[in-house]
Amino acid sequence: MWLDIPTHRITGNLIYDLPFGKGKKFGGGAGRWANMLIGGWEWSTVVSMYSGQFLTPLWTGNDPTGTAFTASRTPAQVTFRPNHLRNANIPADQRSTGRWFHASAFGAPTAGFFGTSARGVIFGPSSEIVNAGIAQNIVFGERARLRLELTGTNVFNTPNYANPGVNITQHAGVGVITSTGGDVVPLDSNGPRGLCLGVRLEW
Repeated sequence: MWLDIPTHRITGNLIYDLPFGKGKKFGGGAGRWANMLIGGWEWSTVVSMYSGQFLTPLWTGNDPTGTAFTASRTPAQVTFRPNHLRNANIPADQRSTGRWFHASAFGAPTAGFFGTSARGVIFGPSSEIVNAGIAQNIVFGERARLRLELTGTNVFNTPNYANPGVNITQHAGVGVITSTGGDVVPLDSNGPRGLCLGVRLEW
């Protein structure tokens, strides 16, 4: 499967020191022990949004061009692009995991010819990922610091779908999405919600 780069990739990052504790707007006069409870808190968020990848349809069968090498009389099995008959993309509000594009928009290559489909004619699913975390930094003396943090990936548990099947000869799977995550955004965690609790001592 050929995967072309998505048209859009939007990311945003935020780190915010909450206004609580010594020297802050709220609880600015807190004592040492009170400040350990209410001070040093920070909130962080990373938002990533991607448009879908451009997917290329495939067809598998006996070589219609006679150009694939084989040592027997049986035609070689090949996989390449099919004929492109019409626009395969379904309007966004009509797509489903069971029918992401029109499989009937493609057909077997004509005998003696390669398929007519261009690369990247199918629009893949987009992704939206929000990661967030909250942490507290507790300072001991001048050098030691204890950091407590809770981080979450895909905190809204948004389903980010994997790409659909694109081989038109695999009838049960063509145009069907069978999982989430996968190869849509391989550089980012795009699976179900995950939480991580961490403790770090710095000195």
